[in-house]
Amino acid sequence: MTFAFSQNVSAQQLADILPNGVAILDHRYQLISVNRRFRELIPSPTTKFSECWLNSVHNDDYERVAAAYRETAESKQRLRIEYHTRDPDSMWSVMTLDRLETQEAKPFGSAEGGLFICTIADITPEKKAELMQRQAAQEARERKKQQERFIDMISHEIRNPLSAILHCTEDIQEAIYNKKPEQISILNITEAVETISLCITHQKKIVNDVLTFSKLDASMLSLSPRKVQPKRHLTTPLTMFRPELRKQQIQFEYIADVSYHSCGIDWVLADLDRMSQVLINILSNAIKFTAKSESQRFIRVSMGASIERPTSYPPNVVFFESSKSALRKDATNTTEWGEGDVAYIMVAVKDSGIGITAQAQKRLFERFNQATPKTESLYGGSGLGLNVCRQLCHLHGGEIGVSSQEGQGSTFGFFFKVRRTNHTSSDGHGGLDISGMDRLCLDIQTLGNEMRGINESTEDPEISPSPPEGNIWEAEPGAPKDERTKCTFRIAREVSDSQIRSKKPSPSRHGKQPDKNSEEQSEKQTGNGQRVLLVEDNIINRRIISRKLDALGYNISEASNGKEAVNAHKGGRFDCILMDQQMPVMDGNRAAKEIREIEKSKGGHVPILGVTANVRDAQRDAMISAGMDDIIHKPYGTQELVEKINKMIPETRK
Repeated sequence: MTFAFSQNVSAQQLADILPNGVAILDHRYQLISVNRRFRELIPSPTTKFSECWLNSVHNDDYERVAAAYRETAESKQRLRIEYHTRDPDSMWSVMTLDRLETQEAKPFGSAEGGLFICTIADITPEKKAELMQRQAAQEARERKKQQERFIDMISHEIRNPLSAILHCTEDIQEAIYNKKPEQISILNITEAVETISLCITHQKKIVNDVLTFSKLDASMLSLSPRKVQPKRHLTTPLTMFRPELRKQQIQFEYIADVSYHSCGIDWVLADLDRMSQVLINILSNAIKFTAKSESQRFIRVSMGASIERPTSYPPNVVFFESSKSALRKDATNTTEWGEGDVAYIMVAVKDSGIGITAQAQKRLFERFNQATPKTESLYGGSGLGLNVCRQLCHLHGGEIGVSSQEGQGSTFGFFFKVRRTNHTSSDGHGGLDISGMDRLCLDIQTLGNEMRGINESTEDPEISPSPPEGNIWEAEPGAPKDERTKCTFRIAREVSDSQIRSKKPSPSRHGKQPDKNSEEQSEKQTGNGQRVLLVEDNIINRRIISRKLDALGYNISEASNGKEAVNAHKGGRFDCILMDQQMPVMDGNRAAKEIREIEKSKGGHVPILGVTANVRDAQRDAMISAGMDDIIHKPYGTQELVEKINKMIPETRK
């Protein structure tokens, strides 16, 4: 196909309609001819190409581009380079520099020394698309990592209690089927059942958090406002903790400060089922970490109120600054909430526990990021619950905050928006009900305390439906902020800024005893004084496994983290190490690596059996690569564990 052009159309005119800048250079890289687009991209072009072109390159890219150009000028090779321009819009451009063949250079006159053709194109749209694609790919990779951490956390949190339940079930089966009636210890059975109750409570909490989180994430969770009296109705979830408070000998106080009464709060519309979920989560953590305190054990739940949206609440808890997206989640502005005056209910849980480091406080409420073994073990369970708590507060028009310092206790505070209403006798009381499972677990814990005489030595915590009014000095206007609060305030600001930017056989149904072959096989799987180091951060699992292995004839030593395990290995000789994978301070993989490094210099090889609740192949491979000899997955039966241990220990040590 041929095209006919008017004789009046020159080569320059053709070049000027090209969308890209084009220039012809001689062998000294001096400009011979340029088109209109080149003059637009390179303002005021001079004869010397390098000067005018490099002046258009952004300072951030100048050194890189200049070095590439100098190398090309010396070698006479082809050059293609991308860079930012110096103009205010900082466009992305690409420059190419190619030698023209002799035949191609003839129309431009003498080709002595060679000619070059330079093209410059604006690639800003393509570059933006590329950068967006990279960002999307990075976000996809990050989401995948978050999902994996989420799965790991759920697996760890559910499988750990399952192990304890399985071992306790074995204890009960052994007591019923293998012992004479006079040998059955009611106290031991009660302890096993109580442990099962606690594990079920823990699993129920995890499942509830996951379900709530999923609904929140899909914007499917709605509030159900009812007429309630906050200070009275929030007493119900508090009573669930009476047995645990007595067991841990924690002094407990529930009061309403003067702000609650000065605001005249009585009946309001609120969804206290959701807000009690927040309170239960926070109080559970407070009890756990106060029980670890070696000094005075004290927890206080206080309730206040405000007409204006509060920014802090005692003792000087600084609430996080809600983002615009969080404020849009407020679901209390619909017609079903009525037209009563708005008020804010404030709740604070103060404990004398072990406190929280500044670094950990920054991540307490983040999505998924809390799901790491170190943070999980040290600062509040799965790490999913606190994120759920914050989202529930946002849904109820509120916010959450924390004030803490390592070694000096913690205070978690939250508030939620309510609307005043009148109460009539036909309205009912809108009380909060404890589920059947919670009631059963509560009764079992109470029974366990009674069996141990805890009720006789510890006073029953006073949790009155009408809490006394108290003057909390931290709540008074102008109360001085302590160092802990100043530290937390800085952390809250940093968090806000960051957000803006960013299998065992069971007995038959009729109670028949296990068959004889099973009993004989069980008798074969025992120890003979072998020294076993049990490394496990979960105190319930460590206590149960240690007791069972000790009863089977093993000599058990204990460690609560990888660092303690390494130190124990340095100071003693063991026939086998049971190494949990997820632990605080130092995880199992790192501990195994350090033990293997020690053995390289001192000789010897102690078998390491990795214990994990994780299920992915990549995690198993990482444990083996770290130096572990074999792996057992939670939950596991006692005989399965014993078989693994005996298989790993050399015959010479049995």
